[in-house]
Amino acid sequence: MSPNRDFSPLYHKIKQHLLDQIISGTLKAGDMLPSETQLLTQYNASRITIRRALKELIQQGILYTIQGKGTFVAHAPIRQISGFHSFSDDIRAKGLRASSQVLLFNQIPADHEIAARLHINHGDSVYQVQRVRFANDQPVAFETAYLPATLYPNLEQFDLRNSLYEIFRTHYHIFPAWADAEIQATTTSPEIAQTLKMQTGEPVLEAHRLTYTESFELVEYVVSIYCGNRFTFFTGRQSIL
Repeated sequence: MSPNRDFSPLYHKIKQHLLDQIISGTLKAGDMLPSETQLLTQYNASRITIRRALKELIQQGILYTIQGKGTFVAHAPIRQISGFHSFSDDIRAKGLRASSQVLLFNQIPADHEIAARLHINHGDSVYQVQRVRFANDQPVAFETAYLPATLYPNLEQFDLRNSLYEIFRTHYHIFPAWADAEIQATTTSPEIAQTLKMQTGEPVLEAHRLTYTESFELVEYVVSIYCGNRFTFFTGRQSIL
């Protein structure tokens, strides 16, 4: 840091210097910061001062930490995600690259909650598809979809890393048209935190979505966990009359 007549607290100067490096591109999204010990030497500051500077940047969503690994530069928040549309479509509309990793795929009998959500009988067969969703290779959502097996025979033949909606439209001639979504703030579990590279207890947004065709046939029930500091949800212009 070059000498100046800035009398602001040292932690604020360190915070601003790190922010300047991120804005200039010296530190890029995904880069790991120097260790705390290295920062102590670099800025000739106390451990408390370094931690305060980093804490404020983490709270602003500019940095994030992975326990046991270090502190990293976060990707910019993905703004105006609806929560009602296809994740892949929403992400691509923002000029980002959407991809998925399939964690679980099986066929199960619907329990009471899933049956009630999908308006099917308790015990009816449903596909359970659990995936991690990525934007530009950064994990941003943990998604579990429940699909009535009668609507999607032989679903296992398809590559479920791709958009499910594209599979629906192309192979089953099912065209999602409407959605109801309930979105609530909660905190992440250890399993979700590890998958999304977060810390246990960090804020997340949990969305429960029901998707319908134009004739209001229910075609999926999806539970999505979104990284709270990487998304801004947007519902669009609504009538208040």
